Amino acid sequence: MTTRYLLAPILALAVACSANPSPSTGRMRPGDLIAIQQGARGSSVRSTVVSEASVRSHMEFLASDALNGRGSGTREEWMAAEYIAAQFSAWGLEPLGDEGGFVQKIALAGYEATGPPVVEAGELRFTHGRDILAGNVGRPTISGQLVKYAGEESVPMGSVVLLPPGEPARQVTGAVLVIAEAGERDREQWTTRAARLPRVSTEITEFVADPLPRATIILSTTETHAALGALIDRAEVTLRTPVAEPTRSYTWNVVASLTGSHERSADDVIVLSAHIDHIGICAEEGDTICNGADDNASGTVAVMELARAMASGPRPRRTIVFALFGSEERGGHGASHFVQLPVIPLESIIADIQFEMIGRPDEAVEPGELWLTGFERSDLGPTLAERGARLVADPHPEQNFFQRSDNFRFAREGIVAHTVSSFGLHEDYHRPSDEIRLIDFAHMTAAIQSMLEPIRGLANDEFRPEWAPDGRPR
Repeated sequence: MTTRYLLAPILALAVACSANPSPSTGRMRPGDLIAIQQGARGSSVRSTVVSEASVRSHMEFLASDALNGRGSGTREEWMAAEYIAAQFSAWGLEPLGDEGGFVQKIALAGYEATGPPVVEAGELRFTHGRDILAGNVGRPTISGQLVKYAGEESVPMGSVVLLPPGEPARQVTGAVLVIAEAGERDREQWTTRAARLPRVSTEITEFVADPLPRATIILSTTETHAALGALIDRAEVTLRTPVAEPTRSYTWNVVASLTGSHERSADDVIVLSAHIDHIGICAEEGDTICNGADDNASGTVAVMELARAMASGPRPRRTIVFALFGSEERGGHGASHFVQLPVIPLESIIADIQFEMIGRPDEAVEPGELWLTGFERSDLGPTLAERGARLVADPHPEQNFFQRSDNFRFAREGIVAHTVSSFGLHEDYHRPSDEIRLIDFAHMTAAIQSMLEPIRGLANDEFRPEWAPDGRPR
């Protein structure tokens, strides 16, 4: 018996539940059906609605303890992928995965640090535990030219960025390595963190030139920071981490298509995407499971419900691809695989709309509103908002969310790509407390419904999103 069929009872039950999402009483609960929205540009009101009961049924599986937090590249991530594939099959979508199926299996090379990382810059050597602290390292070797950061929105791609003294560590667009001076709290924890070797990210084995979606961030002592600051601009800086021979592992994507109905417009593709995985087992005692209900079972379910709704009505003129990515939490490997080894021509993709953390409302915006990362970078967000999407600009620009999700992979290829979210910076992020009991299902259901008709409108007309001047990341 193959492993696929070991999941048959679970997947069959899941499909049955999604096909008949009403409670066993046969009665709809208040809020199960959100009001149907008027289609864009005068189109008639449709019968497709997003059911809160259906949203709950998917969430209760994907964010359950049974999946152990869907850790990147784990068996539970694979189980989640097979579950989603079963839904896509039941809804009549077209498979774009391996061997005529919906799932892509992606081989990864994993590394384990065998010694402390070292920063090298000319004659200078700075060692983890003494001069620097490295927590998670993107690659065994990371090199680039030094840029002394002065508040730019982005730096040349592949740079090593030295943040100003006292500035908190954060991502910088274009950087492969960011060096920040350790703050007071970091210094208090220095001895404990110095005793641990960093985790080194995995790499996809099919190709080598995998651009990092996020920079590796390291902390430095005040003395080390000053020594690096004394270097000339564009000095070559390298972070080397000794590692053991790589071990092979896998991650999984789920990819499906709804081919457009119009002979010419069908060549245009809209990608609706989210990441499946979370961080899995994340504590040694107490509640050890980081369930990832908001991050990112909520975004996964949004794509699933939009797929179900789109498949249940007339085919749109343009083609829609539904893509659920694995291992976002460990370096964006699923999305990177999709972009670098595409199952559809990248030049055919007119937009990618990513969904991430929509399970709770954000108090920084008005009730019912969602925000779009990089809203001002293109005309996609404003156009969807004109058509009824309750999208506003990201109220947390200091968090650099635009490049912290899988949309950034697409954006780096020139594709207009943004992330829809309502993450209010809650304290349950990447903690065991990100559980289904804290999901606001009325908000989440309404959020998904609010995007349906604007996306359907985008799939049925001639509008092509474009980057604003200087909006495309370089």
